[in-house]
Amino acid sequence: MHTARGLLLHYAAVAVVNVTNYVIVAPTEWDFHPSGAFVQELQEMTETNEAHLKDRAYIAALSLDPCVAYEIGVSHA
Repeated sequence: MHTARGLLLHYAAVAVVNVTNYVIVAPTEWDFHPSGAFVQELQEMTETNEAHLKDRAYIAALSLDPCVAYEIGVSHA
């Protein structure tokens, strides 16, 4: 099912008349997966100013899911 924030996946395993397994994968799990939209967006950023980079990452996270708390940090390799 497509929702305003992305794909919402439901999986149900049924044996005869009983549900034996039920799983929901929310858009947040897709968006913030290591191969998801947030990481892809970060990989395309070319900011050299750390404050600007944090601001852009904050905006990217907020645009994907405004309902989840998160913290943005920058590590230097």
